[in-house]
Formats: sequence, structure tokens, C-alpha cells
Amino acid sequence: MARACKKFPPLAKVVEKLLFEGDDMMVIPRDNALKSVKNLKLDKIQVNKEIKLSENEIIPSKVLKEIITNSKNRFIMNFCICRVSTDCKDYPHDLGCIFLGKGTENISPKIGKMVSVEEALKHVDKCRDAGLVHIIGRNKIDSVWLNTGPKEELLSICHCCPCCCLWKMTPKLPENLGRSINPMIGARIEFNNKLCIGCGKCAKKNVCFMELITMDDGKAKIDLEQCRTCGQCVEVCANNAITLDVDNDAIKRSIEKVETLVDT
Repeated sequence: MARACKKFPPLAKVVEKLLFEGDDMMVIPRDNALKSVKNLKLDKIQVNKEIKLSENEIIPSKVLKEIITNSKNRFIMNFCICRVSTDCKDYPHDLGCIFLGKGTENISPKIGKMVSVEEALKHVDKCRDAGLVHIIGRNKIDSVWLNTGPKEELLSICHCCPCCCLWKMTPKLPENLGRSINPMIGARIEFNNKLCIGCGKCAKKNVCFMELITMDDGKAKIDLEQCRTCGQCVEVCANNAITLDVDNDAIKRSIEKVETLVDT
């Protein structure tokens, strides 16, 4: 469908109306991409261990936890529809999406349950520890298949693996539809070509969701303009050539943006 939309603009307009209208999803970078620095070089001294930053540093997942804590309704699916449908071999099937907002009252109890704040926060941590990437925002396709009513009444928090999840179709969609999934406000991936040792880890299949990393003349080549800042490449980089930078007010600005999408 994604490829067809790119080839036939009239079809793209229909699909946008049915499934993408008003969508605004934000990719939350992996906490570990920001919290750890591996093999740090300081004035020619090689520090061969992971350096943990303090808990006072910016933690991207705080965006999710703040929204969840202040939400009235919290629903967790007891499975991930993407990983189940593709029979994922690398990531857990039982770590499903979290839904917030009034629309959760219409979700069938057969696929999940209403939970407390503590249960939802614990679920976020389990998904992070399993290596999944969080995406939060308004996603019309969820309100359609779950039959929850207006899209403005359902906030989705997806926990995505790089091999199965729906935003793998993003590179194949027309630009206006693909941009319904955006980087976290104030976050950006930076690449230092001089530090790249050409190990190729970042360019392996199922590292970059957007398939933006290739090898060119023995070094990585990254299309940073299309990057959604998931941070997966940062975590696998062997020599800190790829880093994640987040503005000091990124958490606050991101929360404010999400709060305008759905009244939770």
C-alpha cells in the first residue's frame, strides 16, 4: 500500500483521509543512547568502560512517564499486533501498546486491560529494557481498528522493534504521509565521519528503522535529514562516531506538544 501511494497520488489522498488524517507521532530516542558513552577518549587516554551519566541528565522516556502519570485512563494491550502478525523471532510478543484518553473506554477487554499509573510505568521500563523504541502521539489507524471514536480521544504509545513494526513502511510512503512520524522535539543525531572506523554495525539490517545508513568507501553514510532520532545507531556505534544530542528544554517542549494532540 505504501509503495502504491507513492506511485499513484490519487490513492495517497484516499489513504490519508482514511488512515492518516491528523496523525502526529513523535519518536522518543532510546534512553541508553543518551545515558551512556562507550570507549570514551579523554586526551589520548582510552577509557575502556561504559560511563553512566547521572539521573539528573535529560532522560527521553520522561516524556512518556509524565504523560502517563497525569492521564485519567490507561490501557495496555496484552500483545503487540505487529510482532504477533509477523511472528517476530527477536522481540517479545507480549509487550503491547499503551493507550491513553477517553477512547480507551471503548477498547475491547479481550485484547488488554485498564491499568494503574504504576503498572503503565513499569510496562514502559520493560519495553525499554527489551530494546524497543517508543513512539507517542495521535494515530488515526489505531482509533479506526480499535473503534474508539474520534482520533482526538486516543493517544497511542507504541513500543516498536526495528523488524516488524508499521513505521517500517515510512520510507516507502509519500513524504507528506511519512512525516506523520517525527523526531522528538529538540533531539538530533550527529555523525562524526572522522571517528567512524567502518565497522558497519550501524548499517546492518534492522538497526535503522528508516534504512538511512549505508557504507560508502569504508565508512558509514547517514541521511540525517530523514532521521527520526530513535537512537539505535548510537547504541551500536563502536567508536562514538554517532551521538545523540538533546536540548535542555526538549522534555518540556515535547510534553507540551503531545498535550495538544489528545486531552488525556
